[in-house]
Amino acid sequence: MLREPVVVEIAERHGRTAAQVVLRWHMELGLTAVPKSADSVRLGQNLDIFGFELSADEVASLSALDRGDAAGADSDAFGH
Repeated sequence: MLREPVVVEIAERHGRTAAQVVLRWHMELGLTAVPKSADSVRLGQNLDIFGFELSADEVASLSALDRGDAAGADSDAFGH
């Protein structure tokens, strides 16, 4: 998802990374994301998602990328 043109375009517009845009999108949808990184710079970026907001159109564009169940596994059914 981080290489999707829509995500990259929104990230560039906000001066953020694609990962920050995806994390912010999760937050604006009221979802909980669990980002993972061993890189201290990325850890800081993962926390730095509160200084910008996505427009309703941007949220809709990101949500339109949903590929349904085929894109991921339900951790309640398959574990972590």
